[in-house]
Amino acid sequence: MEKYFNNAIIGNSNILGCITDRGELIRLYYPNIDYFQNIDMYNYGIIFDNKVKWLSDANLISQYYDTNILYTELEYDNVKVIQKDYVLPDKNILVRKLAFNKNVDLFLYSRLNSNVNRLISGMVVQDTLIQYCQEFYMSTFSNKGISNYQINNANFDNLNLDNRDYVGMSPSAAIKYDNINEITLYVSFERTLHDALDSIENVKDIPEAKLCEETKQYWTKYINDINVKEIETSSQKEKDILIRTAYMFSLLTDKNTGGVLASPDVDETFSKCGRYGYCWPRDALFIMKAFALLGMDEQVEKFYNVWAIKAQLNSGLFEQRYYVNGEIAPSWGIQIDETAAMLIGINKYGKCRKLESVIVKATDALLNFLDDRFVSKECYDLWEERKGTHLYSTASIYEALNASKDMLHKIDRVKYKNIITTIEKTLPKMQLAIKNLFVENNKLKRSIDNTQIDMSLLSIVTPFNIFEISDPLVISAVNEIETKLKLPNGGYMRYEGDAYMGGNAWIISSLWLSLYYIKAGNKERAKELFDWVTNHADNLNFLPEQIDRNSDRTAWVVQLAWSHAMYVIVRNELKE
Repeated sequence: MEKYFNNAIIGNSNILGCITDRGELIRLYYPNIDYFQNIDMYNYGIIFDNKVKWLSDANLISQYYDTNILYTELEYDNVKVIQKDYVLPDKNILVRKLAFNKNVDLFLYSRLNSNVNRLISGMVVQDTLIQYCQEFYMSTFSNKGISNYQINNANFDNLNLDNRDYVGMSPSAAIKYDNINEITLYVSFERTLHDALDSIENVKDIPEAKLCEETKQYWTKYINDINVKEIETSSQKEKDILIRTAYMFSLLTDKNTGGVLASPDVDETFSKCGRYGYCWPRDALFIMKAFALLGMDEQVEKFYNVWAIKAQLNSGLFEQRYYVNGEIAPSWGIQIDETAAMLIGINKYGKCRKLESVIVKATDALLNFLDDRFVSKECYDLWEERKGTHLYSTASIYEALNASKDMLHKIDRVKYKNIITTIEKTLPKMQLAIKNLFVENNKLKRSIDNTQIDMSLLSIVTPFNIFEISDPLVISAVNEIETKLKLPNGGYMRYEGDAYMGGNAWIISSLWLSLYYIKAGNKERAKELFDWVTNHADNLNFLPEQIDRNSDRTAWVVQLAWSHAMYVIVRNELKE
């Protein structure tokens, strides 16, 4: 699959559906929001002259949300359709309502992802297409009867459906509905055939309008129960982004563990990146702070008291990335700021006594990760691209040990006297080492062996607190950031020579620089940077990872949780 942009998302924490700007459902995860991309193709078309015209090729009129209910308006050869998509909050069912301006024959082609160990088959039962494997049953049914079907080896645009039930193991199937003006389609996911059939019976006779209203009430209550509407903003666009952020965070969070996806995945075959559908402790440091600011206290509680406990290794370290259930995901090496981020975050969370064991083990691990010069041992950098001895890595350990010292004082300063004393002796040595080893010609270096200008140089003043904001080294670094990292579109690269996805402007770069200016007392400049980000949210109020260096176009990965978290944090700081 080479459809890299999830324009919109819907879900309920068990299901995560990703939809294009033409309303095509291109990804659907179940039973966890990061478990398995189940869909290879799931597309609807209108039949003209015995040929299928796919709605994914139609002209877009508009796409918008009402809470977490998505509307897409399309037009194809004078046929107009209003499509409504949402997932029921309390059932594993996706609802799709299609309303046409004239009667049409509707064709659905469904091909699930499979491999030699995940064989797909199908059946038609009571006007329901059921596709299944050992792990789940996916049922497509409607308030209308199926006119024709083919449950195995269906072709993408072959309308000669054979209507035969036979044993086969094929990921593809097709169904057809004749003479449709309005139709409600349901896609349910269950783990057993019995539950699948029950799910159909429990929903199909309920009016769609009732299901939609109940879903809207659920999400309206959700947003009213947190602080989003209490955040004063200077523009409607800012408020819209903040509210969309809160809705998005809910869809990206595992309700049982509190684990949060960096973003819905976009690249299943690793053709452009290392994938995004995982939980990074580094990202979570900022995301949990944003959760707290938005009043999402229950999610914060679960993240630290469920996810973090499960995710920590016996060594005390936290790996580079995980699944949202707390199990380790594919990584390519130790990135020590992931462990540091957890200690810093727990300290901000404020309930350290519940996490005594996690804190002690992580503290020991960080102390052991310092070399004899009192800087970080070699590991991967913040951007996960280079192995070496990095300023950001060392600064994160410094900040984390400071946080640990405060927490151990609160927990039991007598019991942990030796660890506290060790930390107190270590911190000034680290500060001196940073000034000796990460400074050359009166300029900060991002790594001991690398002098390229990097946005992460700001870490020594924000989010960490090692240097004074007025330090000449800091001011010099900011001046170079302004001259060497700024792009024609007004945004900023991550670092000099950044080539990832073409070297574009990162949302977090502008927001990170904004945090610096807030701390430096220049709120006017900070607001300019914040406004630039606000103006580059998309039409659904999502923030991407990157904006094309030469334009205002989204360049890569929408619904990036780190971008949204930094937006919430900066907006809060600007209010202060």
